[in-house]
Amino acid sequence: MQSCRFAFAVHVMAVLASEKSDCCPSSRLAQTVNTNPVVIRRLLIELQEAGLISTFRGPQGGAVLKRKPEKVTLREIHRAVHQGNIFGTHPHQPSQECPVGKRISQVMQRIQHRANRALERELERMTLADVLRDLRKG
Repeated sequence: MQSCRFAFAVHVMAVLASEKSDCCPSSRLAQTVNTNPVVIRRLLIELQEAGLISTFRGPQGGAVLKRKPEKVTLREIHRAVHQGNIFGTHPHQPSQECPVGKRISQVMQRIQHRANRALERELERMTLADVLRDLRKG
């Protein structure tokens, strides 16, 4: 199953970047993402721990960006909320009797490493400001 955490995090960050008010509450963010506020609060914790946002409690509380959108890369957002690799590997050890099964895990690890690096390089090139520009186009 694919995770939507990165998509949700980019959505949340884009809302925070386009908000005119000082703080945006998790309930409003959850409404715009169309998910449970608990999901958003968990994302906000991770984004805060990564130094991308600040959160404030209380009736006027909510989340705000810590940096301008031009200074936030999608790689930073991805790293904040996504742990793991792009794709999964065998859940069980393949047959060691099979010539492919003997070595497929090592080969897949190298592929996984290269794919992860490529994704990180590409996400490093894009900023939250790029997302906002694309949103304004449509």
